[in-house]
Formats: sequence, C-alpha cells, structure tokens
Amino acid sequence: MNYRAATILAREAVSSDLTKVIDLNLADPVTQIHVVYESTGASSGSPDGPAAKCVTKIELVDGSDVLFSLSGQEAQAVDFYHRRVEPGNVPIYLNATNAEMIYNLNFGRFLNDPEFAFDPRKFTNPQLKITIDRNAGGMTSTAGFLTVLAHIFDQKIVNPTGMLMHKEVKDYSMGSASHEYTDLPTDFPYRKLFVAAQTYGTGPEYLINTLKLSEDNDRKIPINLTMFEILRMITALTPPYRERLIVSGGASGLYFYCTPCYWPRVAISQWEGSNNAKTATVFGGDGGRGNYYLEGVGNNYDINVEGWAPHGAIELPFGLQDDPEDWFDPSGIGSLRLDILSVSGRSSSDKVQVFLQQLRRY
Repeated sequence: MNYRAATILAREAVSSDLTKVIDLNLADPVTQIHVVYESTGASSGSPDGPAAKCVTKIELVDGSDVLFSLSGQEAQAVDFYHRRVEPGNVPIYLNATNAEMIYNLNFGRFLNDPEFAFDPRKFTNPQLKITIDRNAGGMTSTAGFLTVLAHIFDQKIVNPTGMLMHKEVKDYSMGSASHEYTDLPTDFPYRKLFVAAQTYGTGPEYLINTLKLSEDNDRKIPINLTMFEILRMITALTPPYRERLIVSGGASGLYFYCTPCYWPRVAISQWEGSNNAKTATVFGGDGGRGNYYLEGVGNNYDINVEGWAPHGAIELPFGLQDDPEDWFDPSGIGSLRLDILSVSGRSSSDKVQVFLQQLRRY
C-alpha cells in the first residue's frame, strides 16, 4: 500500500491527569497525526465544559525544538480551517457514555501531500506530548481513553521538502478598550495566522474590536480590520461548522456547550425511542454555550448546532493556500507586530490566544 494508518498508541485507559510522552519511532514520513480522547461521563445535567477542553495541550518536540504546540481546542480550530470539514467528534454528554474528541495534526497542505510532511528522519528524538485534564470538560469525568494513530507514507517513496508547524505565540487576559501588542516571529513563512477569543455567552465580535498587522512600525499594514469584518468574510468563504450534541434531560434549566461561537443556530428535539408529550426549548450558544429548558424530566435531547468561529477562533490566510511561493515570507522584515484592540467593558476574565501555521523547510 502507498499509504496506511499506523498505531502510535493503542487505546489506553486514563485514570489520572497526566502528560503522556510518546517517542515517535517511525521511519516513514507522516502526513497527519490523529489523536482521540474519550471523556467518560460520570453524571447527568450540565457538563463542566466542552469535552474538547480535556486535552489541554498537544506538543510535538525534538528536544528543545518545538514543531507543534497548541491546546486541544486550538488544534481542532486549526484542523477545521485547514481541511474545511469538522473532525469526527462524537459529542455525547450522558452519564456512563464516552464523548469522543478528535484532534488532527496536519503537516501537509492536504492529506498525503508528498511535498510537505513530518519526516522523523530529519530529527534526533521526536516526541509527542499530550496533556489531559479529565474534568476540564465533559460530565464530571474522572476517566477516559487515549488513542493515537498516524497517517504515513508506506510503499510510496517521498522526500518531503518541509512541514507545516503550528505554535501558540501568546495567551493573555484582556482589558477594557485596550491594545495588546504581540511581536510575531519572522523566522518562517506564514500560511495562516489565527486569533481566538472565547467567553461563554458572548460572540468574538463583542470581545475584539480590531486586528492590525504592522510591518516595521507601520511602514506597511497588511491587515487592519474589525472583527465584524473578518467574521463576515469568513462566513462568505468558509462553510459553517456543524455538530450534533446529545445531552441529558435530567433537569430543567441546563447548559449545553458547542464548538461554533459566532452566530450559532440551534435546534432541539427528543432523542428517544418513542414519541411522548414532553417538549424542550433552546436558545443562545454565542461564545460556545447556550441554554435549554425542559417541560419534564427524564428524556435525553438532540441539539443540532451550525455556526462559525470554532472555539472562538478566526483565521487570516496568506496567499494562495496551495502555492507555498505565494505565502507570507517575513524574513526581510525587521519588526512584525500584531495589535489587538479589545471592546470596551472587557476584563481579565476574557482570554485571547494567538497562534500560527508556518512552513518549515528541511
């Protein structure tokens, strides 16, 4: 076979918070690493948060050299913008049921890209590190399962010239109507720049006012847009993120957590084997959290969600995405600064993350 899925970590029980360190003893180039975490529900009612938060960090390192470093939610957002399709999550928030979350680490422009892939032969001791906080999300979970696969080139001989790296460069707390300046690296070309802002009950357009990217103290300003303008462009160019949540009907006045944070549209129906008279209403979802109210107790419900800005993240792509020569090369720039202006009334409880997709050539 030219391509195959290799098992890096067979399904393994997780009974404590941990950082799992996995030596990548592979000889073949890797086009994608596929991480699955299953959060086992231990109660009914409102979840502690989205199950995606249980994976707090994914890192791919070679000694002190960092090739990938994102939170689980950041990794899911990047994967969606990269492939334009949702991961195969199974977001079931019920007692004694696993909510399955998938995190794809993509190293090429597309699956099985022969030009760009993670080539373990180019590194000394590559390791994958996955940090898990069991009850950061899910249903008061105290246990779960972790699985790691890799999509690799098998009998097909390829010689990748580089790989796509993904790194968080800043995670900070907001202030009211305040500027946050971030000096961005100029060592590798940029394919995408990401900014995420997620506060439950508030869309990202009410957290961030403007984004400005400046070269050499405003000698050139490639980006100067409001968050409203960016989101409107995203809704025109990017498909909506769709997911189907299965939630507990054990009480009334409950929260649900969803991935889309901008303009989520939600609908609710019973998830039962037979019809009955009990009804439910649902509203909200901005910022990734909404409410549902039940006429009675005892049923489970199906919530369908469609919207944009997964986990509060937006992308700013550079150039033709299939042409590496058209990406943004900052190597000749002395200073590259991102200026994020917050909306009035924001506080330190509102968080923002800045992360990148860059091309690293071998």
